[in-house]
Amino acid sequence: MLLLSCSLLTFGQRTLDENGKSSFMDRVYVGGGLGFNGGNNPYYGRYTYVGLYPIIGYMVTNQFSAGSTITYQYYNYPDVGQSVTQYGISPFARYNFGQMFAYSEYMILNSPTFDPNTPRKIYNRLLMGLGFQQPIGARGAINAMALYDVLYNPADRVFNSPWVFRVFFS
Repeated sequence: MLLLSCSLLTFGQRTLDENGKSSFMDRVYVGGGLGFNGGNNPYYGRYTYVGLYPIIGYMVTNQFSAGSTITYQYYNYPDVGQSVTQYGISPFARYNFGQMFAYSEYMILNSPTFDPNTPRKIYNRLLMGLGFQQPIGARGAINAMALYDVLYNPADRVFNSPWVFRVFFS
């Protein structure tokens, strides 16, 4: 229910006047996502996770748009008295063809490390994949994406898998 109510605050699907009569603000869209999780981790015990992901995009044409997502993630591990904050930016490009779309995102994430000489490090990720969009009403949609990180390095230990699956409302 929370996700559905948040989706009402976003600007969803719309079409542009291809004759160039659409204003700059007609082409801009905003949205985002929220994440919340909690449970037990086999290494650190109980944990709480909160994530915020606001986005802003620009519709270049009815099929092509580009923009950026800002990432803020907070992890708290009360059993070991530790918390972790990650933040970053992710420029993206999206090309629609019917209800399917191609998507690419370059994530730059700043995260703590376990090295006392380097307390924080920048991690990079290049996600590419496909998605499906199901319209809901005149301006909204539910989207599902399967993305693969072509730069994935298991030694980084900040990303669990090269695969990313997302479902979100816009």
